[in-house]
Amino acid sequence: MSLIEVAVNAVFASQTEIIVFVFAFCFHSLIFGKHRFAPPAKGSKVVEALHPKGDSGRDASPRQTLQPVSGVHSSFVRAVSSLLRLDPSQEGVRLEISKQLGLSAVGMEIEALEALLSTGKPMSAKVLTAIRGVLQTQGLQPSIRLYELLLRGCLATRLFDDFSELLAEAEARASAPPSIKVLALRAAVQASDCEAAVACVPGLASALKSSNTATPSTADAHLVQQLVHLAADADALPRLLQELCTCELLNTWVFGAVLDECSQRGDVEHLEQGVQLARAQGAELTSKARCASIRGARNAADALSSFQDAVGQGPPSDLLVQALAEAAERFCDGALAHAVLKYLPANPVAALAVAVLRLCLPGAPLASKDEGVAATQLYEKHFATVDLSQDVQAQRLVADASIKCGRTDVLEKLVRSLPDSTSRAALVKSYASDRRLDGAKRVFEACPEKDACLYNVLLSACTVGRDLASAEKLLSHASATGAVDVATYNTMIKAYLQLGDSRRAWALVQTMRSAGLAPNCVTFNEFIDAVAAKGGSAMWEVVDEMEACGLKPNSITCSILLKSVQQRSQPRDIERALKIVESVDVAMDEVLLSSICEACIRTNRSDLLARHLERQRSGKGVQVKAAHTYGSLIRSYGFLQDLDGVWATWREMKVQRIAPTCITLGCMVEAVTNNGEPEAGLQLIRQMLAHEETCSLVNAVIYCSVLKGFSHRKCFDQVWAVHDEMRAKRMQYSIVTYNALIDACARSGEMSRVSPLLEQMSKDGIEPNVITYSTVIKGYCQDNRIDKAFEVLEDMKRSADFTPDEVTYNTLLDGCARYGMFERGLALLRDMEGARVMPSNFTLSVLVKLANRSKRPDMAFELCSELASKYNIRWNMHVYNNLVHACTAHGNLPRALEVFEQMLGERVRPDVRTYTLLLRSCISSRAASEAVGLLRAGAGLGGAPSRFLPCGSAGAQPKGGLTSELVTEALEGIAISCGKEDLALGLLQDLKGVRGLKLDGRLPMRLAARAIRSPSSKQ
Repeated sequence: MSLIEVAVNAVFASQTEIIVFVFAFCFHSLIFGKHRFAPPAKGSKVVEALHPKGDSGRDASPRQTLQPVSGVHSSFVRAVSSLLRLDPSQEGVRLEISKQLGLSAVGMEIEALEALLSTGKPMSAKVLTAIRGVLQTQGLQPSIRLYELLLRGCLATRLFDDFSELLAEAEARASAPPSIKVLALRAAVQASDCEAAVACVPGLASALKSSNTATPSTADAHLVQQLVHLAADADALPRLLQELCTCELLNTWVFGAVLDECSQRGDVEHLEQGVQLARAQGAELTSKARCASIRGARNAADALSSFQDAVGQGPPSDLLVQALAEAAERFCDGALAHAVLKYLPANPVAALAVAVLRLCLPGAPLASKDEGVAATQLYEKHFATVDLSQDVQAQRLVADASIKCGRTDVLEKLVRSLPDSTSRAALVKSYASDRRLDGAKRVFEACPEKDACLYNVLLSACTVGRDLASAEKLLSHASATGAVDVATYNTMIKAYLQLGDSRRAWALVQTMRSAGLAPNCVTFNEFIDAVAAKGGSAMWEVVDEMEACGLKPNSITCSILLKSVQQRSQPRDIERALKIVESVDVAMDEVLLSSICEACIRTNRSDLLARHLERQRSGKGVQVKAAHTYGSLIRSYGFLQDLDGVWATWREMKVQRIAPTCITLGCMVEAVTNNGEPEAGLQLIRQMLAHEETCSLVNAVIYCSVLKGFSHRKCFDQVWAVHDEMRAKRMQYSIVTYNALIDACARSGEMSRVSPLLEQMSKDGIEPNVITYSTVIKGYCQDNRIDKAFEVLEDMKRSADFTPDEVTYNTLLDGCARYGMFERGLALLRDMEGARVMPSNFTLSVLVKLANRSKRPDMAFELCSELASKYNIRWNMHVYNNLVHACTAHGNLPRALEVFEQMLGERVRPDVRTYTLLLRSCISSRAASEAVGLLRAGAGLGGAPSRFLPCGSAGAQPKGGLTSELVTEALEGIAISCGKEDLALGLLQDLKGVRGLKLDGRLPMRLAARAIRSPSSKQ
């Protein structure tokens, strides 16, 4: 059969359906042919009927309902929504909305904006602000419905200032409908503005009266609860009640909310006033309100009276009996307790069972002489059939009583009543959490069936309680019964590793494999965590073993690896750890982002940190919602000396309405202060102090950052002014504060002020520490009183309370270097090693300075190599710079360049000082080609020697780039001192294209003129 024949047969088979369809289409065209599916014209009777006109001709009392976007505005909504997915700037959103509105029909702009806000998707603060900007620039008058949509958006994004402005506009244009007045109350409650919230009550009469029933809407009930809670916080409950009474809004459920709040706060006075007012108003109290009056009663008699009043209205509910039981415990009253037993229902809920069983605790009204007997009897009589599986507290009361009176049968009955092993494990775990190992074992023994879940919980309790013998015995029994899984072995492995017994831990891995169980990520994470502190090959061997088993590191693995990354870590270890982090499939979260930032800061890896921050800034990173993460980002930008990034992050946090913590504020002040702006840090502190909600964040530690900032600039007058301000603000000083002040005195040559500070420390009850003494030693060294500094060292060594640390020794070494006392400094180094104080990079840099000033540059290399090898120290930028200086100071440019090459090969980024030392040495040695190569490498230009680029061009460029002053000095030196004007002018042309480098436009003429006048040009 051909295809055409098949089609014809199909048409004939469906001819009846086709005829019916054609007839229906013709009939529809005849009746409705003149109508179109388009919105009715403005001013039509249909519109007027459906939308009663206010002053704007739009809906005067809109309700927030999600409506489908009409075809007229769908293209507008799609276009704006597509842009929002790209996360544009606020200005970009405003321009796009303006552009798309221009494409809409004239007079339909407001409806288009309503459609955009009615999609059901939450709108960000930038969108709401952009819409307001469009309304203002285009002179559009919002409808009441648009006002309501904007107000809801501002409320959701906590834009309270914008909300207030919009509300004032809406109320000025027309009488605001109840829905907007409800929003005003919600905004006042969210902003914790009690005055404004109470002021909103009269305008809400119609809205709240519509809910004046025994069963209010959930929204109304929740709003009133929030309002009552806010008024109670502000001690304004009487005023609120008066306002509600004036507006005739007091009803049954409102009284319930008030009494419940008073009961929770223990506010007996206002609770009684509420009860009296309810009776005066003739309002019948709800069961919840009666419970509140019982719980908040002044004494047992009042509680019993309230309960009897409730009983007079009908049989008491479980909640009423529970409230009476809680009152009986509170007042320790036997009459109340027996009333509870009298009215105890046949099938009480678990919460009531807990309240009644608590009456049997020692000292409670139903307690028996033999501890636990009364509770077990109550359980058998009233609660044996009650489902207690969801209430561990009730289970504990019964189990504790059973254990104390030796009723194993009752304990077994309780355990059997629990539906599954998970519920029984939760009861065992509750004992383990309280470090009651014996109770955990008794419950475990009472369990009829014991699976791996139960064994694991008890095994964990044994290991936490350091009962290794019981844990091993339990593991053996679980293995024999087959009730083991990977978690069982992991728990025991963790216990062995915490005891430092890695041999037995690895042996258990083999046992696990023999049992047919493969180790998982948790297993290897435990081993990695155990060896992370040591780092190096041991940790990576575990990682290799993990990958060999086909397991990929997870986020916990990454966190452990990043924690292991320290300043002493080898570059390859840092690279590998960060490479693993980037290769993990799981989405990066805020914890991991913070860990990466902190690891990069610890290891001085600004290049890697910059890469991650750039990704975060591009919008492809983590959506930050925690103040702690913002603190890490601010600290990171500060470390990179990126003040724009610091302030941008701080502003973003404020826009997102994320309240800073004292740690976040401390990171911010430290970041701006460390980057040369202590005045900005001080101003920020004062701004925080000026606001009630943030003044508590400021403390002496945050002020210390500003003290140190002014101290490092040797602005002693400003240091002391901040000190006076802190005293005036009654900041709680700590040893850190005093050490910062003493350090400022030492730096500024104000050692005469140290004694009064030490006396004030004593009055404040603060004892000096090692840092205090080290700072005093530094002051003596800088004051050319080196012998006095050594006397303080000897006093510390004789003291039982203070042991000189690395800072102490480094400070004295620096004093020896300052005055070229090589032999005394070397003896001090050996004394430092003898005291088992480990040297650091700072020690090495000071030793280089000591050897350099003592005219022994070879000893600088010898000491650095010896100590780096002995203590596994990776040289940092300061050590390399000092070694370069030691070479250039003694005219050894080739060796200085070798040190520079080694520095770059170790991925240590040079700074401007590095290039300053090398370029000046090149000019003085007339090594023009070397100077040109250095300038090209430092500026990121092509043509730099490959030996200066072992890790790429970026690794040779200093933070912030070369300064224009240094480049100008080097170019003039190449042209004049070295007589290589052509090289200088050629290089100058290339340097003009370097971003951020601003050179004097007259430099080429000056180079040529000086070259002509220089002696070298005449030779």
